[in-house]
Amino acid sequence: MKHGDWLRLRVEGEKICAVLRQKGYDCQKQGRRLSWWVSQSGSYCYRLTYLPAPVEEWRLLPDNTHPSRKRLLSILKRILESMRGESMIGLAEDQVCLSSGEDDSHPWTIVRLLPDARCCTVARFCNRQDADDQVRFLQRYVPGAKFEVVFDPQ
Repeated sequence: MKHGDWLRLRVEGEKICAVLRQKGYDCQKQGRRLSWWVSQSGSYCYRLTYLPAPVEEWRLLPDNTHPSRKRLLSILKRILESMRGESMIGLAEDQVCLSSGEDDSHPWTIVRLLPDARCCTVARFCNRQDADDQVRFLQRYVPGAKFEVVFDPQ
């Protein structure tokens, strides 16, 4: 990630936190990361973090089904839509994945395993080693999700 992109995302995160503070949430920045602890009195503490390429989206961790998380997700979705003027796929209620375009030169595919035997393409790579490295990264920063590397020559 370029430094200019990092600075832009940090400002975007600070704007999100400013709106959340107006709505009664406590936000605390984590040092050297695009990550903030977000909580409300008497509720769970969540981490708002930006996941870099290939995911490239804001995420609210951990992934659970608590009503306070759903409420916070809907607030975040509205904030990002108003800031960017577009619908944010990454913060949808069911955490829909961003899907890469179809590409024959990138047969190694990372898929996210979803409930009901569904899956979602997260990224495509030229070689297996890059895909395995990215899966290790994703499993560290999105611990509630299951990712697999598959060979998909199409």
